[in-house]
Amino acid sequence: MVMATNKRKIKRKKRKAKKLSRLKGLPPGIRMKGGVLFDPTVNGFVAIVHIWDNVHCHGTPEEWRSPEVFSTEEAAMQYYKTSIRPSLERMMAETANGQPGRTFIHRKLEE
Repeated sequence: MVMATNKRKIKRKKRKAKKLSRLKGLPPGIRMKGGVLFDPTVNGFVAIVHIWDNVHCHGTPEEWRSPEVFSTEEAAMQYYKTSIRPSLERMMAETANGQPGRTFIHRKLEE
């Protein structure tokens, strides 16, 4: 006597990694450079991104500032490295991938 077994394969959907949210109000640009600066109007350090519409960074860049204010430069830089830089890298890669003939190059000037 042979017993038949019904083995069903259960397919589970792989969960996609949650993408970092796009930074509110930060437009994509051809060249983007970020960092921190002291803002005397709020008496603290803020993370910033400069955006150019050309490859050679000619002209005055558009400046985006994060709404968060930090009491120390180190705290602001840590926020930039953990929250803004990953979103910025992803945004630049998506911009390059959407356009044929464009490449994405990212350089970290400091660690």
